[in-house]
Amino acid sequence: MQHLSLVKSLSHLREEQKHIEEISLDGFGMSLTRGAITEVVGGASTGKTGFSLALLSRLTSDGEICAVVDAGHGFDPVTAQMAGVVLEDLLWIRCGNDVEKAFIAADYLVQAKGFGCIWLNLGGLARSQLRMVPRSYWFRYRTRIKETPTVLLVTAAESLVGSASHGSYTFERDKTVWSGGGKFKLLREFHISLTSRKGSYGPPLRAKMEFDYTDG
Repeated sequence: MQHLSLVKSLSHLREEQKHIEEISLDGFGMSLTRGAITEVVGGASTGKTGFSLALLSRLTSDGEICAVVDAGHGFDPVTAQMAGVVLEDLLWIRCGNDVEKAFIAADYLVQAKGFGCIWLNLGGLARSQLRMVPRSYWFRYRTRIKETPTVLLVTAAESLVGSASHGSYTFERDKTVWSGGGKFKLLREFHISLTSRKGSYGPPLRAKMEFDYTDG
């Protein structure tokens, strides 16, 4: 008969203390909780990829191993490296627009544990495919990822995770400011709104970000 031990080993305690409970992304004014699912939804060119790369950059720069489940060929390693992601510490899984392969890969990664972030990028997949995914999958991920140092980040065009997510955010493009005329215009500003979708977090959070692409 095994005996239940309430005393953790010193090596176990040190491993737990390596990681803070929340990851702050100051550029977006957000904090992500480890051991939970965070969902980011929005259309094309609304900042989802930039947000995801900022998270991967933060974690891989600190020496953590991360993974990308690239369902619809939306991940570009050159852009990721330019954003500060350490590619040597990143596992990239290409799923060839196959939703079943994407979820099987995510399941294996969640079970493996130890990743700083698993980014399940569902951009590019048909909505009809995504709506066929059982809700039970998300609750299984939530159970398996609990009490691990991992953030499971899910990005898609519309909300899929539902109540299984710890945080759910919508990115929307407010406006784009151009300068110049004719065929030669320069992108000056990019305005994006960020809204918290989770009712448990109180009133919706709205943050406006401006990206200035000029040299001056």
